[in-house]
Amino acid sequence: MSRPRYLLPVALVMSVVLAACGPTTTDLSALSAPCATTPMPVVAVIEFENTTGSSGTTVVGVETAATARLITLLKESGCYTIVERSELQGIIERQGMESLDPIELAKAAGAGFVVTDTVTRATIAEPGGSIFGVTVGATTAEVEVDVRATDIITGIVEVSMTGSGKASNPNVRINRVLGTSISYDDPTVGPLLAEAANGAVNQVVAAIRSEF
Repeated sequence: MSRPRYLLPVALVMSVVLAACGPTTTDLSALSAPCATTPMPVVAVIEFENTTGSSGTTVVGVETAATARLITLLKESGCYTIVERSELQGIIERQGMESLDPIELAKAAGAGFVVTDTVTRATIAEPGGSIFGVTVGATTAEVEVDVRATDIITGIVEVSMTGSGKASNPNVRINRVLGTSISYDDPTVGPLLAEAANGAVNQVVAAIRSEF
């Protein structure tokens, strides 16, 4: 008995739907690609904000580490002239203000682009089960960062995305309550947070590299 002809189109449609619903991955090939723009654009990177407390636990210092990692990746690419944070701070001090609007600050520094970011989420999840009294699973860190890269001349937001990173280690055990805050430099979970943060920053830098 031959198969009804409508089955093939239905199967094809279902395969497309399932593929669309499946997990997606960020293309990191832009990190090693040739520079997208010449001459090198001047970029001002504003210190990350930290809103990790909205997810339950504030990870103190993750914003500074993420900013440093983003600047390092942009510098190492050889595709950008980066306005140093010390220069931005100097402009703020000369203006006699605690802070300036990021775009105005970047303009004052002579930059053509400004990158603003927020670490929106940083969590630590302990292993979730045990067998015969032995804990199984891995301690997992997840970090998310939101990035916006704006062309100062046109006002166009060239990049707006969320990067996410995750790191797990079955050998890390947390035998204390994390409480409402934890340091990024914590010797127990700090390395996991660093790996997760690096993964998130790599994604947003790849997005920047692909645009300008």
